[in-house]
Amino acid sequence: MVRSMKHKKTQRIWAAALCLMVAVAVPAVSQADAYDEALTAMANGEYRSAYRDFKRLARKDHTRAQYQLGMLFLFGKGVGQDVEQGIDWLTRAAENGSYLAANELGQIYISGRGVSPNEQEAMKWLELATELAGENPDDAEEGCD
Repeated sequence: MVRSMKHKKTQRIWAAALCLMVAVAVPAVSQADAYDEALTAMANGEYRSAYRDFKRLARKDHTRAQYQLGMLFLFGKGVGQDVEQGIDWLTRAAENGSYLAANELGQIYISGRGVSPNEQEAMKWLELATELAGENPDDAEEGCD
């Protein structure tokens, strides 16, 4: 009886350890999978689904999802067009290292798309984009069409 109880306790400990290992490994895989699924949804014109997936990831500081979410807001795909929200998400992405987001912000402030043109703000973001692109030349990101 005592041996059986020890055996069950050992099984529970191993089961708990296995669950913990799976729980630690799964989020990284599921974030990558969720991002890929969101890109596929966007490519298929399923912008609402892409919006939901990108937003979930963006809230967890997924830089590429922040960029994509910002672009969806800018163009009103899957969500109502909201330049302010778009700029907010692009700013987060740029501050997290996305040169595409920094470049987009620079273009927004040069053209005055949804904001007052601001050459100083545009230069700030374009300089950051150049710096980030130089640091990560192979870091290609997919754009929102």
